[in-house]
Amino acid sequence: MWQAEKGILVGSVRHNDRTSVAHIFTSGHGMVPFIWFLSKTGKNASRNTLLQPLTQLEFQAEYIPTENLQHIKEIKNCAPYGDIPRNPLKSAISLFLSEFLTYALKGEQNNPQLFSFLSESLKWFDRADEGSYSNFHIAFMIGTSSHIGICPNIDDYTPGCVLDMRDGCFTPLLPKHTEYMPAELSYKLYLLMNSGYDGMKDAPLTGQERVMLLNALNNFFRLHIPSFPLLKSIEVLETVFG
Repeated sequence: MWQAEKGILVGSVRHNDRTSVAHIFTSGHGMVPFIWFLSKTGKNASRNTLLQPLTQLEFQAEYIPTENLQHIKEIKNCAPYGDIPRNPLKSAISLFLSEFLTYALKGEQNNPQLFSFLSESLKWFDRADEGSYSNFHIAFMIGTSSHIGICPNIDDYTPGCVLDMRDGCFTPLLPKHTEYMPAELSYKLYLLMNSGYDGMKDAPLTGQERVMLLNALNNFFRLHIPSFPLLKSIEVLETVFG
């Protein structure tokens, strides 16, 4: 039975000359792999462009529990981006977010609050003016962590604390292991966790601090999500932002 659905295309993998597998985080069923039929000519050819990472879609879906790949039709872009496709910096960040979400949302079930957060965050990012979004990808990772239940607890933060990444809490004492975030970096993370997107500019980071935070958060996700990898696109962002 076909049903109306919304989703965010996290990524796709070419299957053969005629099809791709589209991994879509849906509003009603969480992360779902769909078989996506490609068309080189005709009226359906334009929908191939919708396979860009983080495209927000409306479509008809047919969910068959016994099938590994679900079916999709009548696909359209429900929130076209104006700046992300044209802005090299935003495009680079988008590729990082696509890789991040591929692993952060793996196996994620129905989560309407998470879907709403992702959708509205990407719309904000597309509208954001130059100079206001340099920390967006870090804040996005933090926000995602809160919706999947692994966000660090900031209730006990005091100046000079470090983030114990194993326990996910701030502590004034150095842990007996090495998986913690240094005090200065922990402070910057704390500021971002309290700022929201519009207040990110009040938590300034140097390029080096941004890379350090990205790597630290990558390690945090690896500690809390099985099979979460080292994200290759962090090196790309380091190159793009200098």
